[in-house]
Amino acid sequence: MDLDFSEEQVMLRDTARRLCESLFDTKTVRRLEGEPDKFNRAFWAELGASGLCALRIGEAQGGAGMAALDLAILFEEFGRSLASSPFLQSCVLSARILSAHGTEAIKAAYLPKIASGELIMIPAGDGIDPGEISIDAGRGTVGGRTLLTPFASVADIFLVHDGRCWALVPADGAGISLVPQSNYASQPLFSVRFDAVAIDPALAFAAPDRFDPTADAASDLLIAAAAEAVGAADRLLGLTVDYANQRSQFGRPIAAFQAISHPLADGATELEGVRHLVYQAAWASDEGMACGHLARMAKLRAAALFRRIATIAVQVHGGIGYSTEGEPQLFYRRSKYHELMNGTADALKTRIADHVLA
Repeated sequence: MDLDFSEEQVMLRDTARRLCESLFDTKTVRRLEGEPDKFNRAFWAELGASGLCALRIGEAQGGAGMAALDLAILFEEFGRSLASSPFLQSCVLSARILSAHGTEAIKAAYLPKIASGELIMIPAGDGIDPGEISIDAGRGTVGGRTLLTPFASVADIFLVHDGRCWALVPADGAGISLVPQSNYASQPLFSVRFDAVAIDPALAFAAPDRFDPTADAASDLLIAAAAEAVGAADRLLGLTVDYANQRSQFGRPIAAFQAISHPLADGATELEGVRHLVYQAAWASDEGMACGHLARMAKLRAAALFRRIATIAVQVHGGIGYSTEGEPQLFYRRSKYHELMNGTADALKTRIADHVLA
């Protein structure tokens, strides 16, 4: 297993970092928290213009056809800057589902637009659990409700499923209503209700027998989410080490005290191990190996580590760590979001145990 970055991957990392630093600094993060959509349109436009939205879409559909490891590299940079966007929902989960199961007509019509960033397709809910959704193919309607749908307010198309089939539903269709769901991390989450919403039969496609969206499409989702948590933890750890070296108490930097230095050293050590677990899951995916269990392990460990490092960071910073004027609280609040979204710890452990004990 060779995890050294190629020249192209180094260029991808540097491009993504420059983009995030220029368009998603902490001032922007704070500003977006106060906006209803919490959507950085300038950042999204650059993701499309630079070709990054096309990263995991096949070349035949207007994409770049790049690897899962490239996706991990990109999301690690997103995490460093707390750069949130519908990329995970539209360019990863929706695109992978359409590529794997959509009709040729649907692929031709929608994948190039997703690849360019022109169209934002959002899976209703988390895209995995159908929740309360019901699709009546005979009547051509969708009904029900989903919770915790990210970036629903900027969707052009909703991708819904009921465990039996998928349907593409225009977001401006009659009978669709959104309710914002407040959350600790100030992320754009919505409850989406479909009240007998009409669908075009040509925009529906059946799920295959024994369809499991987690196995089919969510390895990329978990790898990306894990990489994002690693990037955020890495950035926060660096900020905390810098603060500990600058802040003096009893005549010397607080980093000189073992109660400060040892937790930071432990965090740095564990961070490298978790990063390599994320890369291993991505490598296994690229090699065509079974990687679902590795992706779940990576997401489980990365989210838990981010939470621990965020807790340490707040404690090391003291009062400023809790203050809204400080940066640690931005990461701390999002660390809990990472623990709960895209698979809770209990759900991931159950699936990992099923694999180990099978």
